[in-house]
Amino acid sequence: MRKVLIVDDESWVVESLKDLVDWNQYGFEVVAQAHNGAEALEVIKELDPDVVFTDIRMPEMNGLELIQRGRSVSSRIQFVVVSGYAEFAYAQKALTFGAVAYCLKPFDEIEISGVLMKIKKTLDGAQPVQDFSLMHLLDELSAENQSKLREEFRKFHLSDWSTTGFVAVVSVGPRELPDFYEPVLKLKIGTSKTAYLFGAGEVESRRRKWIDHFPPGTKGIGIGAITTDLSAIKDAIAIADVLAHQFFVNARAGVFDARSYRQDELNKRMLDMKEAIRDKDLKKAQVVFDELESLFLTHELSVRHAFQVYNMTVSFLFGLGQSENILYSYEQLIQSYPDVSAMLDELRKLTARYMRSSDSPSVETKNQTFNAILQFVTSHFNEDISLQDLSDQFFMNPSYISQLFKKEVGETFTAYIARIRIANACELLNADNLSVHEIAERMGYHDYFYFTRIFKKITGKTPTQYREEHR
Repeated sequence: MRKVLIVDDESWVVESLKDLVDWNQYGFEVVAQAHNGAEALEVIKELDPDVVFTDIRMPEMNGLELIQRGRSVSSRIQFVVVSGYAEFAYAQKALTFGAVAYCLKPFDEIEISGVLMKIKKTLDGAQPVQDFSLMHLLDELSAENQSKLREEFRKFHLSDWSTTGFVAVVSVGPRELPDFYEPVLKLKIGTSKTAYLFGAGEVESRRRKWIDHFPPGTKGIGIGAITTDLSAIKDAIAIADVLAHQFFVNARAGVFDARSYRQDELNKRMLDMKEAIRDKDLKKAQVVFDELESLFLTHELSVRHAFQVYNMTVSFLFGLGQSENILYSYEQLIQSYPDVSAMLDELRKLTARYMRSSDSPSVETKNQTFNAILQFVTSHFNEDISLQDLSDQFFMNPSYISQLFKKEVGETFTAYIARIRIANACELLNADNLSVHEIAERMGYHDYFYFTRIFKKITGKTPTQYREEHR
């Protein structure tokens, strides 16, 4: 077994990476962990690991220095950088220092498995690896890998791809697409996603079959454009992947083909949104939301534009800077909302709450990962959120999230949720003619008497007393 060392100053990262894949399956064993570069360097000297997964930003010695100094101990060590979105540039720099790969948090099982297979091949002296990762070939389209891809095409009877072309198709769902009688090359690209490479001549008949008899359990099928360029395969799959997730925008399962979208219109609307939020102009913001919803309903924007709308709006509201600091991918949006209209509705409410209150609780700390958690809680405060829900959403240990709340905001998760709910309840008591019972329901309290107890504990008054005094 090849020895692996995992280095990260946050214990949840180490544990999540350890639990993510079956290391033994690929011939590896996690033999140690360290929480800073200096500690890791000592472990390297003692255990002589074959592979080191390391974060970039750590106390005492950062990941870049660890790579440099670790290579002086043993030049054969394979370093893999694990990075948050905000450290993306550092990860690129690490590659020039000799890292063999970088992986973004939260980790993707397929990506880590591919990296391990690549490293195994290197450590085994470039001997062929059984069941090699086709995605690895796509990542590194050297002359040798292009030759291997051509061989794969011949193996699956796609030998005429260079003249008639091929098409990338991606399906989203728990099962692969059924009943393939024509030549097709399949790639598993996610836990619920499969990519297929068809000869261009077979796609149209297959498309008609999918439309007439849509595969049960499938959410979306994305069909890319015809290409004859091997170097374009990865991009073609990425485009088909976005198209397959268009069910989020269309609010229905279906087959989705390549088309052009209105990025220019989105840019204009988001500029208007930025100005509306800056000026706290709720009426203008609602107009922008209406315009955005119209663009989505007429299918002029894609799921990736939904990703941009969500992250940019939250960034405008809470001053979080570039969207790279926000750990929401378009796939996470799909897990959080049934469709784009529900997402926009939540953003409308969030924007209205922000503009109606000049003293809304801050949702930014120095911990970028925790900022993403606070954004989520602020957006969903009136839902039944638990620490376990946050754990599932952000791949962290529940007890660690609880510790972060106490450390970063000075109160427990439960107290933080209650404070936000009661602050918004006060706004509704001032502004609306809703009954106290209706306000309690809107704030996520299904027990009226429990709501009044919490309200009085935080404000010193009952909801009725508060409304009478402020009217």
